Amino acid sequence: MKKTYLKLNNNDEHLSLGNLFRIIKESSKNKISALQGEIFCLLFDLETINDTTVNNYCVGCRSIGGEYKQIYLNKKRRYKTDKEVFADNIMSLLSIIDGVLYNSVNNKVEFINKSESAYLLAKKLYNLAKNDCQVKNDFTIKLHSLLEEHLVYECLVEELLFVILEKKQPVREDNLKKEVLENVLNDTSISSIDLQEYLSLKLREGINFDYSMKKLAQAGNAYANYELGFNEYYGYVKGFSRYNQAFEYLKVAAELNHASANYMVGNMYITGTIGSRSNEELQKGYNYLLKSCELGNVAALNTIGNMYLKGIYPLKMNQKVAISYYLKAADNKYAFAFNNLGKIYENQRDYPKAFEYYLNSANLGESWACNKVGEFYRCGIVLKDMNKAFYYYNQALLSNYRTLCYYAYYNLAVYFYKTGYDDVCSRDITKYEEYLWLASNNGILLALIELLYYYIDKYLKERSSEYLEKIMDVKLKIEQNKQYDASVRVEVESKLKELEDKREISQELIDRL
Repeated sequence: MKKTYLKLNNNDEHLSLGNLFRIIKESSKNKISALQGEIFCLLFDLETINDTTVNNYCVGCRSIGGEYKQIYLNKKRRYKTDKEVFADNIMSLLSIIDGVLYNSVNNKVEFINKSESAYLLAKKLYNLAKNDCQVKNDFTIKLHSLLEEHLVYECLVEELLFVILEKKQPVREDNLKKEVLENVLNDTSISSIDLQEYLSLKLREGINFDYSMKKLAQAGNAYANYELGFNEYYGYVKGFSRYNQAFEYLKVAAELNHASANYMVGNMYITGTIGSRSNEELQKGYNYLLKSCELGNVAALNTIGNMYLKGIYPLKMNQKVAISYYLKAADNKYAFAFNNLGKIYENQRDYPKAFEYYLNSANLGESWACNKVGEFYRCGIVLKDMNKAFYYYNQALLSNYRTLCYYAYYNLAVYFYKTGYDDVCSRDITKYEEYLWLASNNGILLALIELLYYYIDKYLKERSSEYLEKIMDVKLKIEQNKQYDASVRVEVESKLKELEDKREISQELIDRL
């Protein structure tokens, strides 16, 4: 079979020397001066270099020569005592990017830390690191922390050391697939055989699938235990959640360092789904979440952020630290972290920033965020655009039932289908009523009140017993709603009293209400 090698200078999946060169060239204001040979010489303190050699290293079809690696190994040793050892190399790269000679700069490290070009270069390389399966999770977390603290110089040094000393090249496609699997399992107690057995069962599942999955779980297979625990947690086994059974399965998987199992066990302790939320149990939950973070679970970062935001034991309330955790999760495209950031900035009345975070989440398909973006567009909080409001409300409906935001049904019914809206959509009373019932059956009190008023109006026009029964049904549901309180009762009764005073409602209806 022919060996297939990957190019390392034309994609966003590798933190490589070739992609470093590509980014510098793309960022350079003067493309003519951003020659690969010149960049290479500036990186390695050379006078000249053969173009063919540089091309081979950049494409990734050859490993970087030992003499060039040795230059950076020497610099790495000196870096422990002389932090500025890489400053000249990075300043030279900035000269290429900005098209300005920075020969006379005194404090180079401080200059790099404050340079917008340096920050953008470090951030782009960091984004490559997140996508590179050969990069360990703790390394990307380290890069993120350095960027957060505006230690741009240190971040660039770490990135240069990786692309020159640690990045494997050339990369064979078949070897990479094997390495991806090894990296996934690297920090766990799970063997590749466990994964193979689990996948084999999933791919050939039949009538004995549940029995076979339980046997696999009893044998200590982490994936089988996680799946059974997940299914019990969400009620997919009996039609209702059985948290104790879920906990037992998930705990086995967590002890084998299954990242998501650690997250779920930790979250069960923190929310009180299991246990009593005693300080001892909250500490256990936090420990599981920390372990999940170390294993690369993004949801755990978000949950620890929630703990800091609310001051849940053993953590003290600290919004700044909470934001830092949300940002780490958001960097990994975790929609709920974007939501949490949006809420913080909305509470601070920084609506443009809040909208930016909500939009990031909505564009990942998160239902609540889609509805929120729809609200921003409809109300003109940042920009009024009814077409976009209609679009995002409808996007909210595409989510699965566990995360679907039913307020979107209410908003579409009341603000669009009830009367129609210009060229956005036509009036559609059938859909208006259907959407209100979908919202009301999922706890949206406003939808019930809207239905009550709608049926009263229909009854007054048609005097049909059909609408009389619907009024009674909706009024009962309003009173049974969890959000029903004195203010709602007053609102409903005042509406009915208004009709009674005007004698617009029959005595029959008055008596029954």
